[in-house]
Amino acid sequence: MVEFGKKIYPKKRDAVSPDTSSETSVEGATWSIKLVDAEYVFEYYSGSHGGGVERLVVTEQEFQDVKSGKISDNDLLLKYQNAPKPEPESE
Repeated sequence: MVEFGKKIYPKKRDAVSPDTSSETSVEGATWSIKLVDAEYVFEYYSGSHGGGVERLVVTEQEFQDVKSGKISDNDLLLKYQNAPKPEPESE
C-alpha cells in the first residue's frame, strides 16, 4: 500500500570495498579504475541506449581520492561529462 506524504530517502552509496582495490586498481559494481600503460583508465557503463563501456583517463590523484573514498565515481563522471570522447579504434 502506498503511503502519501511519506518522504523516501535514497540509500547512501557504499564506499569502495577493500576487497575490490589494490595498489593499481579499484572497482565498483559498474565501473573500475586501473593502471594501464602508465595511465589510470576509468571505465564505466555508459547507461545510454546502445551504449557500452566508456573509458576516460584520470589522474593518479583522482585514483587515490576514489580509492580512499574522498570522492566517488559519480564525482568523476560529473567532472568529465563534457570531456571529448576518443575516436573509436578502427579494425
